[in-house]
Amino acid sequence: MAHKLETIQKRSTFLKIKEKGKFYKSDSFNLIILEDISLNKATFFGFTATKKLGSAIIRNKAKRIMRELARKIILECCKKNYYYVLIAKSSILKKKHSSLEIEIKKLISKC
Repeated sequence: MAHKLETIQKRSTFLKIKEKGKFYKSDSFNLIILEDISLNKATFFGFTATKKLGSAIIRNKAKRIMRELARKIILECCKKNYYYVLIAKSSILKKKHSSLEIEIKKLISKC
């Protein structure tokens, strides 16, 4: 049975994670991680694509790619009581899905 992808809904939560979390860089996206004991063994995910990336269509495509990567890889490797925020870069649209999977596995292994 697949795990449910819990998403971050509030802007204030994103700002808290940006301020206090650990930042990791990669070619296609950045990852911010923050531990929060009050999550009751849950894991929350956030996906960000800024207007610098392009039009709404392009940003939505980048978010769909990141959501799928989170379902496949991060849910298996993630820690409980953590927030994960993926921030898209323009190269995410140019790479193959298999290379993005390898890239995110390397990024998570740093954590």
